[in-house]
Amino acid sequence: MVHTYSVSELCTRIQDRLAGDVRLRDIWTRGELSNVVNHSSGHRYFTLKDSEAQISCVMFRAYASDLDFVLRDGMNVRVFGDVGFYRAKGGVQLQVRLISPDTGIGRSAMELEAIRRRLAAEGFFTPERKRALPRYPERIGIVTSMDGAALRDVIRSLGRYPARIILSPATVQGDAAAHSMISALRALRGMADVIILCRGGGSAEDLSPFNDEQLAREIAECDAPVISAVGHEVDVTIADLVADARASTPTAAAKLAVPDLEEVGLRLRNLEDRMTWAIDSRLERIRSRLDYLSRGIGARQMYALLERRKVRLRDLSRRLLDAERSIVDSRVRRLEIARARLDSASPLAVLSRGYTMVIGPGGVACSAADLNKGDEIRLVFSDGEAYCRVNGIELRESARGGSE
Repeated sequence: MVHTYSVSELCTRIQDRLAGDVRLRDIWTRGELSNVVNHSSGHRYFTLKDSEAQISCVMFRAYASDLDFVLRDGMNVRVFGDVGFYRAKGGVQLQVRLISPDTGIGRSAMELEAIRRRLAAEGFFTPERKRALPRYPERIGIVTSMDGAALRDVIRSLGRYPARIILSPATVQGDAAAHSMISALRALRGMADVIILCRGGGSAEDLSPFNDEQLAREIAECDAPVISAVGHEVDVTIADLVADARASTPTAAAKLAVPDLEEVGLRLRNLEDRMTWAIDSRLERIRSRLDYLSRGIGARQMYALLERRKVRLRDLSRRLLDAERSIVDSRVRRLEIARARLDSASPLAVLSRGYTMVIGPGGVACSAADLNKGDEIRLVFSDGEAYCRVNGIELRESARGGSE
């Protein structure tokens, strides 16, 4: 009959097998430190890795108290201890008793530092390159995993803010994560006023895609400001340094992206109070002015003002009549002068001095030669006319000579 082990039995069997293998006791191992945790209990937890593999390590307080240097991610070290099995989590770990620095820093740390220096030399980290976040964004882009808690934290923190949320899903862990996030950022071009790039906490290996150089350059080339919220407050990636703003957590990123609605409401209420006070103050000044004017102009002042206006009106009327008379007199004088000039040139004025105008059959006769014997003529005097017939014509010698 096949024996079926319980989980506890299976873990115990594995633990006994590892403990009984003398080849896994008192061994030296070298590698690069990662995910270092200096616990408050005094224990040290970290990962020892090389380019192809990694193993979890623990250094208990009894041995860690003898350390004369601080464990940091990226350090190359040599460790001495035993391979053990942690039954509670079913994992193999290296139980370290001694640890010493190895020459140089780790390969990953060297590559990360090279990227950091290259981007810094090109000005990617300078404050002058950072763009200001919009005060009231209408479109918020989010680049993160659809399954992670970071997305839920961001959406919950945005709350009731009236913005359009545009999700651009991406893988945020693993070898393909950097390329996935680059594609997600490019998909948001022209669609968002601000972009939140986020994921929750994790180990140094989990956050390594956010140290990708091409991702950093893509963040800098985004057409909208980018808020980076990767891991926890103590985690700082190259994406954090290149982004226009950094938040310690995805929740903090959401609060940084939008204004506080309570604060906006308070500001609006303050503005409303100030406007109301300004309007009331203006109305009060107008009321005071009207009251002053109503008290200052009493009946006596009104009568006095009316009397002055009457005097002014009479004066204007008199001056208008005088002007009218002056104009009429001037026109009369000019008319009389014109009449005198016309009279002096009129034929009637000549007739009044004793002359007579003779009108014959051919019109006005200016000479005796204009008339013939027997013609009926009309004599025009200043006071009337007379009709006559020519009985004879006698010309003076000068007139004859002239006619001849």
